[in-house]
Amino acid sequence: MMKHFLAMLLVLLVAACGLAAPVAGSNESPVRVPILGWHSIPEGELSLERLRELADMGLTHSLMHYSPAGNARALDWAAQVGVKLFVGDGRFGQPGEQLEEAVRAYRDHPALAGYLLRDEPSVADFASLAAARDALAAVDPAHWSYVNLLPTYASSKQLGCATYPEHLRRFMVQFRPEVLSFDHYPILEKNRLRKDFFQNLEWIRQASLEFDTPFWAFALTCPHKPYPTPTLGHVRLQSWSNFAYGAKGLQYFTYWTPKPGTWDFHDAPIRLDGTMSPTWELLKAFNQEVQACAEIILNSRAVAVYHTKPLPAGTRGLDASCPFARIKGGETLVALHELPDGKRYALVVNRSFTKKVTLRLALQDWVGNVGWTRRAGGAQFLGFADRQVTLRLEPGAAAFLRLDLPRSAKMP
Repeated sequence: MMKHFLAMLLVLLVAACGLAAPVAGSNESPVRVPILGWHSIPEGELSLERLRELADMGLTHSLMHYSPAGNARALDWAAQVGVKLFVGDGRFGQPGEQLEEAVRAYRDHPALAGYLLRDEPSVADFASLAAARDALAAVDPAHWSYVNLLPTYASSKQLGCATYPEHLRRFMVQFRPEVLSFDHYPILEKNRLRKDFFQNLEWIRQASLEFDTPFWAFALTCPHKPYPTPTLGHVRLQSWSNFAYGAKGLQYFTYWTPKPGTWDFHDAPIRLDGTMSPTWELLKAFNQEVQACAEIILNSRAVAVYHTKPLPAGTRGLDASCPFARIKGGETLVALHELPDGKRYALVVNRSFTKKVTLRLALQDWVGNVGWTRRAGGAQFLGFADRQVTLRLEPGAAAFLRLDLPRSAKMP
């Protein structure tokens, strides 16, 4: 299963997303985590300068529904700045000559990431979406069809069935996504965290593993009712939790501010009037933080995920298979990640998005040592003594620790 998963992931990232590992002796850029901006530059604002601004913030991908002519312009400019686009086109929903004509116009463009089909569909939409996916793949098997799923807090009416697990399974079976995408915005006004955030990630991770399908997840970057203006702690908690559970891509809702409407959208990275909000600089710095850890994020498999008490709904507590027997100092998420060569890392995440914590992590007997490896940002390694690691993490921040296992050691 693991070999199949990694092989498929490599094909998707290289062929569909244009992300490739550097070749020895070459001057190519290193591998990058896909970071996608939803609700991108409005068609009337499209220009090379605007695409360059988007790329400068650290986005590798963009998603927007333009006219065919707008898509063509956007793709040409995106290619010049090294960004990939998911294009939307009304003809994708018309299997036959119109769909084939549309795909032939896009499929050979170097900036094409894939085809946007639908956001947050109901079960009743899965069959028609699958038909469109198959029709697109028949003309262009090299690019994937993008559909984004609802979160756990959607109503049964929105889901089109009784439960979220049923909705998710039916989507995986009927639509057969190349990459599983879902949104969940967990941080509410007055510093409240939705109780089902980690449960959503648990179910998505299970589906990802069962169907050998990588997944991409979201962080909210556009305040609206009932969501606050994001802080760095907000973005870090959402993003590092996603990566802890095995996400291979990060998505922001949104890049450009949508029209306010019922939800009172405001102050996304680019405001409605086209000026930058403080969130633009915040995300530029955070995107660099993510890319510093790209090789581990993209190449590792999330073997297990653990939480300290109080346990969020649906999660697993520390046990003998966790590299840390005890964790003191704050509420923590620990994910055990493994690379293809067998090297293992613990991704330690501060579960508080408002408080700095100093954590003391006691090693299990089967762990020989730990090494300070990738500092994601907002993390400080304070020492290792008496088989205990001491870390200081800013709100929502994370750190990768390399786990050194004695040759005679066996994981539980």
